[in-house]
Amino acid sequence: MDPRNVAQWRYEQIEDLLDDTLTDHARHVLLLRKSRAPVRWPSGDERRIAEATLYRWLQAYRDHGLKGLMPSPRKDCGTRRRMDRSVVEKAIAFLREEPRRSLTLLLVLLKGMGIFPRSTLHRHLKAHPEYPKLRRLAKQDPDRGLKRRFQAKRPHQIWQCDSKGPFSVKLAKGKFIKVHVLTILDDFSRATLAWLVTTSPDLRSAIQVFRSAARRWGLPDKFYADRASIFDSRAFRMGMAELGVHRIRSKARNASARGKIEAYHRIIASWFVRELRHQVVQGIEHLQDLLTGVLEGIYLVRRHRGIGKPPRDALAGKISERTLSADRLLEAFLVRTRKKSHPKTGEVELGTRLFRVPGRMAGHRANFAFDLVDPEIAFVEKRGGALLPLDLAVHLVEDKAPSAPPRGDGRLQALYDEVRGGLRPQAEAGFGLPEIFSLLAQHLGRRVPHDEAEARSIQDFYRTFGPLARAQTEAALAKIFTRLGNDRPLATYLAAIAAKIQPPNERKHR
Repeated sequence: MDPRNVAQWRYEQIEDLLDDTLTDHARHVLLLRKSRAPVRWPSGDERRIAEATLYRWLQAYRDHGLKGLMPSPRKDCGTRRRMDRSVVEKAIAFLREEPRRSLTLLLVLLKGMGIFPRSTLHRHLKAHPEYPKLRRLAKQDPDRGLKRRFQAKRPHQIWQCDSKGPFSVKLAKGKFIKVHVLTILDDFSRATLAWLVTTSPDLRSAIQVFRSAARRWGLPDKFYADRASIFDSRAFRMGMAELGVHRIRSKARNASARGKIEAYHRIIASWFVRELRHQVVQGIEHLQDLLTGVLEGIYLVRRHRGIGKPPRDALAGKISERTLSADRLLEAFLVRTRKKSHPKTGEVELGTRLFRVPGRMAGHRANFAFDLVDPEIAFVEKRGGALLPLDLAVHLVEDKAPSAPPRGDGRLQALYDEVRGGLRPQAEAGFGLPEIFSLLAQHLGRRVPHDEAEARSIQDFYRTFGPLARAQTEAALAKIFTRLGNDRPLATYLAAIAAKIQPPNERKHR
């Protein structure tokens, strides 16, 4: 194919990325979107363009224009590309002598017999009938020995952390979301110390789940995780180093070395992810509750085949000897930055919030620290290194009653309710027993309660049928007093309210 046609096709793929009005972030987002969509190549194949390839084409065009997008000629252009049978046999002889020799070394050893591309040599070797046997011998290297397992000697010596996902979940409203489960597992007992359902296993989620485990159980000696960017980021590694937690080095794409947490992930896939198809899910918070029910109701109390006892019994509630205060744990993972505050308002943007510095520091550069988990926590560093808390420049308060805990029909919901001991009451903001006293006093035209016995009867009624909603309670009381008048005993009104709250046939079975 003509190199100019190839260069023109490559230019069409990156044309949108050359817009000078795009910011670096917008260009990065657009490039990611392009790398995920398959396109038809000049050869006729239909596949995606790698992200690194698009970056390389973009830089080549900026440096050399359309000429930089032309394909480079082969280094062996003009030479004989056909490989003689003697060359293949010589390469096989080298492999018989040492089966672990790589293709790169074979090309060097065969240099006197001609120049061949790596792919050509590999293609001819694969066609040789003896090559598969030699490759199996290479894998059976006696010097490498058998793989060894490792096991912590005591609780909290090693923590393992990893994420499971993404997997799709259908919400009650019909919307689909993709979520991950991030978990910290104790290597000795296989007990889950902290878990989090999140839409993205980012640095914020990693810090949140580690803090949750450390606040409850203390600090581990060592931390084992894969080579994900969140665990290898400088912010996370610096926080772990400050807390004295050793990060165990691991290889990328080596899931077999993390067998304990991988086995746990298979349990999550079977007991949690699969069962979500038969469960009504309200949202992320509801998923967190359902996962808690599975782990505390089944996983932690069932016999683990690897240790011969339930993980909760193996952990035995032991707390690490390495504990620290919540303030020190917070400061370890703070994001540090140096900024200049506004000279007039003293405002400075840290993370996703605006904060106000003290008046004497307005307009000056200073060292700041803010929290990724709670965006409303930020500090300014004073002389000597002490941290001074900052106040929000804009503080919005939602004047809305807290909603009830999310619930949905399904077996996982029943399991969570059993673990938590049934439904947990949730009162409407600003409406409780004092307001019930006030409403009854208005309708009765006297002070309520007038003695201890009356107060006790109203309190017992509220504990049995409460908490109550304000609007419905006010409407019910108005109808009851209109029908019965205000000269009857208090017990009559409480019985009438109870009849409206719960039908008689259900009240008989209480």
